[in-house]
Amino acid sequence: MDADNARKTWELQNNIVTVDPADQVYLYDKEAHNREVNGKPWAKDPHYFTKVKISAVALIKMVMHARSGGVNEVMGYMQGKIQGDTMIVMDSFALPVEGTETRVNAMNEANEYSVNHTETCKQVREVGSFWGVGRLENVLGWYHSHPGYGCWLSGIDCSTQLLMQQFQEPFVAVV
Repeated sequence: MDADNARKTWELQNNIVTVDPADQVYLYDKEAHNREVNGKPWAKDPHYFTKVKISAVALIKMVMHARSGGVNEVMGYMQGKIQGDTMIVMDSFALPVEGTETRVNAMNEANEYSVNHTETCKQVREVGSFWGVGRLENVLGWYHSHPGYGCWLSGIDCSTQLLMQQFQEPFVAVV
């Protein structure tokens, strides 16, 4: 019993948080993520990533955003992490873009919004503050809608994805 109490005391004093294995996916380990990203295993194998997991929260936000656009395309970014051959999307956020029935035009406002949103997410919320949610994951990809004409990447979409991957890897596209 004394060893058990000593362990519990040590865990409390050192801010040790035990996590159920089923909830492990919700934790963000910046060092582990950086090790995976810096290793760039996908550079040697273009088929490295075999799965994309999207949280219910991220999916609902993307679907509601797509539905809100009506006949016009919408666009947003996804935040998440990688674990082995899996990209895990934890959250998503809409971008203020100009959409038409066949394309979205992300202007400078969208880029500025993206940077501000990501930085604000990383700030840990202070008591009485409405800013910052403690979301530490980086932008991992982008999404947009094709209202009424199917799920595929157009030539413009492929060019956008290529451009995104030049600035940040890995990066995933969802339609």
